[in-house]
Amino acid sequence: MIDINFINPFLAATLNVLKIQANVIADPGKIYLKKDNAPMRGDVSGVIGIVSDTFNGSVVISFPEQTFLKVMGGMLGEEYTTLSQDILDGAGEITNMIFGQAKIVLNDRGYGIKIALPQVVSGKGHSLSSLSKGPTVIIPFTSSAGEFFVEICLSE
Repeated sequence: MIDINFINPFLAATLNVLKIQANVIADPGKIYLKKDNAPMRGDVSGVIGIVSDTFNGSVVISFPEQTFLKVMGGMLGEEYTTLSQDILDGAGEITNMIFGQAKIVLNDRGYGIKIALPQVVSGKGHSLSSLSKGPTVIIPFTSSAGEFFVEICLSE
């Protein structure tokens, strides 16, 4: 299992970014280990690689379509009913903000995480190949916009 001291900055950053950027209040649920090859739980996922001198991995924030449309609506001040390339880019922006905030905290603790660029993957039942061979933990969230999931995978 991944150290909770590594997970907590991502958890705090997720809550903070969604509250400030999209006016979405979220609550984390019970963290669990992802089963091998399980599909993503959402329809839109922001993915960012974690690279340091001692380990690598990834962070994914995955939203069901309706949750994502509400989050983007809160962020951009408009109502959205369908996914478009313009709002899909928002998943990368949210992922980047969460990663950036968590990275500051973790690097203050000596993790030495390098800069990375987010990517967005979308589609019902999509899956992602892990960037590392380590275990993946999933943090489910409930929120005022609906449920969503953060996945963290690390290996040394």
